[in-house]
Parts: sequence; C-alpha cells; structure tokens
Amino acid sequence: MQPRSTPRPYTDVVRPPHLPGSYLVLELTNRCSLKCVHCSVSEGSAHPHHAVSGYLDTGLGLDLFADLEQAGARFDALVLFWLGEPLLHKDFGRLYRSALRSAARHGTFGQIEVHTNGTHLTPDRTQIALNDGEVRQVWHFSLDAIDQPTYTRVKGLDRFEQVQTNVEQFVRAKGATGARWPRPVFQFIVGSNNAEEAPAFKAHWESVCASAGVPHRSVAQDVPPGEDAIIYFRNLDCPTAERQARENRVFRDAMSQMGLALPREHQSPAQVPSQNRVICSGFWKSPVVSWRGEVTTCTKDNLLHNQIGDLTQTPFSQLWWGKDHAETRRRVAQGDYSGLRGCQSCFIPTSGNYSELAQSEIDAQADHDREVLRAG
Repeated sequence: MQPRSTPRPYTDVVRPPHLPGSYLVLELTNRCSLKCVHCSVSEGSAHPHHAVSGYLDTGLGLDLFADLEQAGARFDALVLFWLGEPLLHKDFGRLYRSALRSAARHGTFGQIEVHTNGTHLTPDRTQIALNDGEVRQVWHFSLDAIDQPTYTRVKGLDRFEQVQTNVEQFVRAKGATGARWPRPVFQFIVGSNNAEEAPAFKAHWESVCASAGVPHRSVAQDVPPGEDAIIYFRNLDCPTAERQARENRVFRDAMSQMGLALPREHQSPAQVPSQNRVICSGFWKSPVVSWRGEVTTCTKDNLLHNQIGDLTQTPFSQLWWGKDHAETRRRVAQGDYSGLRGCQSCFIPTSGNYSELAQSEIDAQADHDREVLRAG
C-alpha cells in the first residue's frame, strides 16, 4: 500500500458531537514480541487479522488524522494499540508526534495513550516519549508479573529481565529529566494465574518510583485523574461469562487483600449475564482501526465480524458518521443487535471495563445523524 500524497476531503458539512469517554483505537501493527495467554490471538484463529501480520501504512495514519481535523471531530483519547506491540512500527515517532500535533492544534484528541509490553522500549523510544507538551499523554506498561516464572507463564516468552530493565530505566529517565509526560501506568491484569504476585508487584513499582522521585499511587480498576504514576490493577477480560465470573472473584479478593478500593465493584458481579441487554457504547464511542485500515466498533471484535468499512477505500469520517453506521446506531439504541455477530452474547457492557453511554449522548448523535442525512 502506498501513502496518498494528499488527504481525501471530508464531504460531510456537519460537525460530529463530542461524546465524553470516547476513544479511537489505532493499531500500528498486529505483530507482537510476546504471546500473552490472555490475548485474543491466543484463542486461535485462521482469520487474516490473526494469521497475517503487518504494519499500518504511515500515510494512511497521517490521512486519518487530517480527515478528523477537517471533520472537526474530537475524541477524548487516541489509543495506539490493539493486537500488536506499537513500538515495533518503524515510523512510531512520526505517527506519535503527528497525533500530538493534531491534538494540540485542532483538539482532535484529549489525550494520547500508548499500550506497550516494554520489550522495545529502547532509549530512542524513551526519548520520543518524554516531553513537556500541551497534550496529556499516558503510557501503559503491560507487565502482569514480578518474577520470571510467572512472567513466562503469562506472557508466553521469557523477556522478564529485559522488560524490567527497560521500564525501570524509563522511570529513572523521567525522574532525572523532570518531564511532565507521559504519565506512566504499570499495569497488572489480575487473573488466577498471577494474583498471588499482586502485592509484590505493588511494592516493587512503588519503590522504583520513589527512588526516582516520581510521584505515584496504587489503584484498582480505574485510572484516576492526575499526572502521578499509577500502579494499576484491573480484572481480566474473558471469552465466556462463566470464566469472567470466576476471574471477577479472584480480582476482588486480591484487591481486598491489598486494601485497594474498587470504584466499579457493582459492575463486576459474581454472576455475569450471558446475554447483552444493554445499549453498547461501542457504536458511538470506540471506533477501532486495524493496521490494514479496517474499521469496526470495538476491540473485542478482533475478527472484524462487524467491520463497517476500510480506510483504503473511504475516509473514516464518512464511515463513522455516514448514513449506514447511523442506521446501525439507530437499531442498537432500540436494543436490536440482529446481524451483529457476537454482540448478542457480549457481557462487556455489564463489566467494569466499559464506557458509559447516556441517553443525552444517544440523542446528540441522533441529531447529528439526521443532519447528515438532510445535508447529504
């Protein structure tokens, strides 16, 4: 795929509404340096999104940012991650800085997030990361263990010492430079295969931050507002409601033992509904773009069953705010998931890992969708 020399124009004349909690996921690559047992790829599939790997065309990413700017769109966050390790992309720095410019000059993104396993957190990537820019930035380090045997069991490969060293050096560099951004989040996804290590993980990263002079705190389930470093524990997303219920109990017990409060405990019941009876915010708030340019509505749709289009053929603004997706939103707002594979049995809208959707937000988007139809 060759980059286009100029972005394709945005043809809609109606500015999209800003919906609180919205985020755009952009996959820079589906290639990864680990084989995590909780990754959807581990479930096994011959689907091209799993079986064929590659990198986002840099021009396609830059065109996406330009399209959003022309549309006057605003998402609360841009998340540079899906199935793969984003720091593997050869043009990571160019794409990252372009996203920051779009956010600073046009308000396209409220913050930029990077989710990385730390295997390729090299000094040049750290240099790209540390800055005092205008735009809020958060880097999640997916770590999930505090000793080598558990790390290998959870991550599938033994990169423990390398990752520990990379992330610890990052913390020391942040402390030494006094850089405001990014806010580091040391992530531990709690499951029955690693829960016993949670207290040691907490103690280790609190000590690393303290030694580097980096303010920090430990939290469960939600990353709170602020700029301090976060030692972050969240529950595991599972492929079935039954397994989710078991892992929710493991998570709650681990957090209770460490004395960490659960802001969304009421949304993680012992029994998880096996059917979706909630209006899913994904169709409004969480578009996902694969490395090949396919667009879908949520990260759980890793096999792209509900793909709404392809950025190599149609600009994002026309796909996400066009009449076809508007019709899908209208049906979902009425609880109709017919033809949307996987949505009927999805339990994520009743879990803690979910963006809320208010009726006022549904109404605001519906007003926009009607304006689009009248203008078109």
